[in-house]
Amino acid sequence: MNWRFLRALVAGLLLAAAAVMAPAAAGAATPTRVMALGDSITGSPGCWRALLWKHLQETGHTDVDFVGTLPPQGCGFTYDGENEGHGGFLATGIARDNQLPGWLSATHPDIILMHLGTNDVWSNIPASTILDAYTTLLGQMRAANPATKLVVAKIIPMNPANCAACGQRVVDLNNAIPGWAQAHSTAASPITVVDQWTGFDPATDTGDGVHPNDTTGIQKLESRWYPALVAALGTDTPTATGLHVDGTRILEANGSPFVLRGVNHAYVWYPGQNRAFADIKSFGANTVRVVLGSGQRWGPTPAAEVTGVIGQCKQNRLICVLEVHDTTGYGEQSGAATLDQAAGYWISVADALKGQENYVVINLGNEPFGNDQQVSATWTSATSNAIKRLRAAGLQHLLMADAPMWGQDWQNIMRDNAPAVFSADPQHNTVFSIHMYGVYDTAAEVNAYFDAFRTAGLPLVVGEFGNMHTDGNPDEDTIMAQAQARGLGYLGWSWSGNSSDVAYLDMTNNFDPASLTAWGERFLNGANGIRQTSKEATSYGGGQADTQAPSVPGTPAVSGVTSSGATLSWTASTDNVAVTGYDVLRAPGASGGTFAVVGSTATTSYTDSGLTASSTYRYQVRARDAAGNTSAGSGVATATTSPGGGSGACKVAYASSNWGGGNGFTANVTITNTGTSAVTGWTLGFTFAGGQQVTLPGWGATFAQSGGAVTAENLSWNGTLAPNASTGIGFNGTFTGTNPAPSGFTLNGSTCSIG
Repeated sequence: MNWRFLRALVAGLLLAAAAVMAPAAAGAATPTRVMALGDSITGSPGCWRALLWKHLQETGHTDVDFVGTLPPQGCGFTYDGENEGHGGFLATGIARDNQLPGWLSATHPDIILMHLGTNDVWSNIPASTILDAYTTLLGQMRAANPATKLVVAKIIPMNPANCAACGQRVVDLNNAIPGWAQAHSTAASPITVVDQWTGFDPATDTGDGVHPNDTTGIQKLESRWYPALVAALGTDTPTATGLHVDGTRILEANGSPFVLRGVNHAYVWYPGQNRAFADIKSFGANTVRVVLGSGQRWGPTPAAEVTGVIGQCKQNRLICVLEVHDTTGYGEQSGAATLDQAAGYWISVADALKGQENYVVINLGNEPFGNDQQVSATWTSATSNAIKRLRAAGLQHLLMADAPMWGQDWQNIMRDNAPAVFSADPQHNTVFSIHMYGVYDTAAEVNAYFDAFRTAGLPLVVGEFGNMHTDGNPDEDTIMAQAQARGLGYLGWSWSGNSSDVAYLDMTNNFDPASLTAWGERFLNGANGIRQTSKEATSYGGGQADTQAPSVPGTPAVSGVTSSGATLSWTASTDNVAVTGYDVLRAPGASGGTFAVVGSTATTSYTDSGLTASSTYRYQVRARDAAGNTSAGSGVATATTSPGGGSGACKVAYASSNWGGGNGFTANVTITNTGTSAVTGWTLGFTFAGGQQVTLPGWGATFAQSGGAVTAENLSWNGTLAPNASTGIGFNGTFTGTNPAPSGFTLNGSTCSIG
């Protein structure tokens, strides 16, 4: 539970590079040969490759040989560094000049890690042309080795000083890569997509807006490559016991999906309130998160009491999430325990836990770091080491890892490093827990965090949240609605017994289930609440596995067609449990061609980008639920993009004024439709070159920012612009140094005039 205001501190960086000699390839009788293919991001010096090789060695994957015609460069330690990272090369140039076959014949790779296209984007080559080059290169790979496994990256974002449009071009390419991969992947030669874009910030993870820096940049790349490469290696992972992770889902031992719906109970402070278990169950909860003590600040809760708590959970048909609270706010809270001390506690009560894998989740430690940014930066290593200790002690349970910074991860440390922690678990059986209080006071912030984990393919639950807090007003409606739509677990804080300053978070008055507070009524009985959405675990005889597919969604309606994109919207599907999202499929041409997935969304709309001008595409949509059931495809909609070239039929006027002692500003933007037909649905795009940051939420539009790239999407009341009509939007922001205006603007992908 976070009872503190947020306060930011300066982060420390973790890693420094130095020169080193390249070693011989890692030794095994028949090692798997891995080629890293790309440009300077891969090769100059490409120290993410060194970190990747080291990570493989440390986790027992010693039968890997990195191959390439280029030698390694210095990265501070000895590593196997041959590669094909050719600085300045374009994917289109490599394909045009037929360079790849020679590299393949010299190295004979089994697996290829490809991060390629940055220089093509910089050269303003369309995404479709880059993908054509990908197709040529893939054919050459398969000609050399029909069983080639290709791991292709959504490339990292870029924001160079001399290419304001590059940020959006990267987005266009990345949006098209998953559909290309699905269309070309085969059982004999599979293609896997790795998302290197999400969570990578050119402002903090590069030194020049393009190349990963030697600290956070290379670490983020490595953390995404590692699990994908391990999967491609086909190394057996020990089978998880009981509750376990499957992609973004939690499954029971019998394979039934399980979505946590429950309440936090402060057992360690109120050990006599055992009636709470039955009372929580009476509202339909399927889970209770139980506060224990590891001995540094409370307890320790002895093994006999742990056995009793588990017994109470099982008696009341509840899944038991056990957490130790002593770690809360470590680095800022006096006397807080380390995650290593928490791991020691779990090992000390292991006999009470073993054999309960169907019923117990071990939450490593509550909110294990405070707001000290330097200390919180150790979250990745501390969490990984705690997981390894528990696994070495024979604990095979589903583990839950809380976020740092009082659980709210407001610096995205967990979000960006979760892949590395997941990979460090030998069982690959860890779920991540975000606590959503004042940091998550808008729908945009809630959805962005949920989206990041869905994109990364990692499991997430909301381990704590409330309906108000001293550090801001959480958007509990969005948290609950989106968790339900996406099949994510949530656990509300808390049943009763909070101190007077946060008593508003009690769900009951004095532990009395007949006396609900406003928060208790909302959480337990309200929309998307416990009564409406909780399903009992099948291990207690709850409902059978869901095998019913959602209904077919409506035929998409097409709007906002430009030379490079189109927006689709459709009527929602229904399901016996809940629709969790939609897949959007696209086929080229007015007829023929194969439909392939080009994107997914939790809503009933989707904007496709990276299309070719003056081209026809067909779309259909299918729905899916939390159990993985998918509907049949919808009816087919057709879209024909407009001709490209020149400025679009739009004009943008931008004006800003500085305030706040020189580091704050207010920007007002006027968008005018200069065309002859109405614009229905719009997204404005522009890039800040001076490191400016938008202070959300702004007005007149829904703003979002990644690095220097900013987008503004219309609201319901100003989404239609008639010819010659204008609308005004704006925002506050911050800057350091100078505050230059954006050099260009796009509306629905088309360049606008300025004035």
